[in-house]
Amino acid sequence: MNIIGFEQEGDKQLWEQQCLPIGNGYMGASMFGGVRRERIVLNEKSLWAGGPCERRKDYRGGNKRGRYKYVKEVRERLAAGNYQGVTELLPKLTGGDDFGTYLLLCDAVLEFDLPEGEVRDYLRSLDIERSLYCCKFTVGGVRCERRAFASYPDRVIVFEFGADGLDGKSGGLLNFSLRLEKTHRADIYGEGDTLVYSGEVEDNGLRFDARFKVSTDGELVISEKGISVRKANRAVICFCAATDYEMKYPTYRSGTAPEKITVPIVENAAQKGYEELYKAHYADYSEIYNRVSLRINGDAAFMPADRLLEEYKKGNRAAMDALETLYFQYGRYLLISSSRKGALPANLQGVWNESNTPPWCCDYHTNVNLQMNYWGAYNTNMPETALPLVEFLDALREPGRVTAKEYCNIASDGENPENGWVVHTQCSPFGWTAPGWDFYWGWCTAAAAWLMQNIWEYYEFTGDGEYLKGKIFPIMRESARFYTQWLIYDKRQDRFVSSPTYSPEHGPVSIGNTYEQSLIEQFFIDFLKASEVVGEQGALQSKVREMLPLLKPYSVSKTGLLREWFEEDGEDFDRSKIQKNHRHISHLMGLYPGKRINSDTPELMRAAIASMNDRGDESTGWAMAYRINLWSRTGDGNRAYKLLRGLIENCTFVNMWDVHPPFQIDGNFGACAGIAEMLLQSREGVIRLLPALPDEWKSGEFTGLCARGGFTADAVWHNGAVTSLKVSTQIGGECEIVYPTADGEKAVKVKLSAGEERVIIRL
Repeated sequence: MNIIGFEQEGDKQLWEQQCLPIGNGYMGASMFGGVRRERIVLNEKSLWAGGPCERRKDYRGGNKRGRYKYVKEVRERLAAGNYQGVTELLPKLTGGDDFGTYLLLCDAVLEFDLPEGEVRDYLRSLDIERSLYCCKFTVGGVRCERRAFASYPDRVIVFEFGADGLDGKSGGLLNFSLRLEKTHRADIYGEGDTLVYSGEVEDNGLRFDARFKVSTDGELVISEKGISVRKANRAVICFCAATDYEMKYPTYRSGTAPEKITVPIVENAAQKGYEELYKAHYADYSEIYNRVSLRINGDAAFMPADRLLEEYKKGNRAAMDALETLYFQYGRYLLISSSRKGALPANLQGVWNESNTPPWCCDYHTNVNLQMNYWGAYNTNMPETALPLVEFLDALREPGRVTAKEYCNIASDGENPENGWVVHTQCSPFGWTAPGWDFYWGWCTAAAAWLMQNIWEYYEFTGDGEYLKGKIFPIMRESARFYTQWLIYDKRQDRFVSSPTYSPEHGPVSIGNTYEQSLIEQFFIDFLKASEVVGEQGALQSKVREMLPLLKPYSVSKTGLLREWFEEDGEDFDRSKIQKNHRHISHLMGLYPGKRINSDTPELMRAAIASMNDRGDESTGWAMAYRINLWSRTGDGNRAYKLLRGLIENCTFVNMWDVHPPFQIDGNFGACAGIAEMLLQSREGVIRLLPALPDEWKSGEFTGLCARGGFTADAVWHNGAVTSLKVSTQIGGECEIVYPTADGEKAVKVKLSAGEERVIIRL
């Protein structure tokens, strides 16, 4: 039973710890379940400060002009071993400070007139199977129930309020008001049965429009003070918000008044009514969500979330099985709710945000966080949730060409219009692709190479060659052009290197660190495969083939660890900035999410395991989620499980959101992907079932987990052995499946036609 429920109101001051979130990709709402006073935090994902505007007519996405001169000088000083000289120049390799931030739209504050008396049978819950929030209780002879859902097909968030007498006769007991707080510069007024909140962001003039259209059988008054409903049995509010933002360089404005979007949406929604809206919402949501199920050791019974977490920490096995299953499916729920086609991708908090100054600007961090958001999109059977990421990266190409020109001297012009683009550690919806304003966290030329893994895997898991050719491959091709021009040959190291490099987010500035070299190598491998699929061969592919074997990203140190820095065994290597137990393990990209460190590279695998042991398990939320995936790739299910348990016990709020601290959603997404990775892997050309099964998961079953090649598996296991197995595919093909049995391991080759499913083992 995948329900996050509480038997008490949420503390409205502890948003990231106790709210329950709903969303449809475009908008989000955070619910606290107040009895007499409810606070609903509302968001629209394109509502951002920053970017081009009247006060920033010279906005250039943070790019400073002519920085490539300093990059060249830094390269020369690094090659000469002049590290003091390098340090002096690093401030020249930074971007501007007009980045902007994701904004709160407003708070909707509801106050309910209720009789005095003890509140009984209180329950607020988020049913992630039904994508439905509910709060119900009785007080003073009145039964109250409030529900909410965020519909993607109708692009509205719908709130329903109801009250009736326990005697079954009393009516007209619903009385409440709604007002808006924490608003931006705006007009708030009534327009018939609709509360309008329309204005602009103070920082950049971005226009927005939000509408609350009310349907009720009671008395309704709407004014600049808000909404008042009296003597009703039921009320439904359809909410929609939009801005005039458009993901198009360089203006990032659509030119369309946002009310042109919101007015027809809320009018159409109100005509349909609650039941029809929910029916369409559930049909859309459940078609994605129900593709995958997971049961561990037995059927889970409902337990309030705070008590469930408490029992988990005590080692209650039933609670542990229930919470681990819930955590997995909650990650899927959050991604469906915060990343849908037509909207921006999921940010550091998905779509939810209570502040106008959120941590890390609630932005798109590209040195692990944005990538981690989408690790579970494919293996948990939700590839359409990754489409906003593809569109976002495509839109970053134009501003990214400016960064390539100013920092790398790689220019696009009329002769070579798509000659290379780059993005660094953070980016925004306004095309910020420059380095950050501090080199030591803001410089990351391999970020795009890493992001190419995310979008290439869309093809690997779906087999959609048309989308690869028309949308994904052009992004990859231009990235390949950039890296073939960016890399330089280093005679001393005898390889092509990225320089300067900085391993997120510690250590010295260096030449060709493992992080960047390994990401570029994996990208080159994937680019050549993509070129074969789309049937494109030419000078670029030849250049990539020539450079690929000379990247040489991996080497083992004298102590048996995988080197994070090529130079680290040297006597003059600067160890002053190295943090032994750092949260990032950036030199292990080849183990996960990459594919180069595997069972065919035993020396590198041993070095990677030694490095993970050296770095340690305890860390912040997202970093523990990353470690789950890393250990899963080694086949050590017990170690992966130890990380999962540590993440849930130490880095999870009672509402199941991930603790960074304070809150980052990538930990939820990363752990969801990691649980799937423990149950199914497909990176080595075969599909492995239960490759990292921990001892604690003695029995269980899953349906719908995905493998590369477009295959889907349903499996049941008992005492670590697969007892039932079905494989299906929508695109057809041949695969080899390896699975554990009571007697060891078995491999079977299967060839399926498009749309075929086959039972391999029958229970």
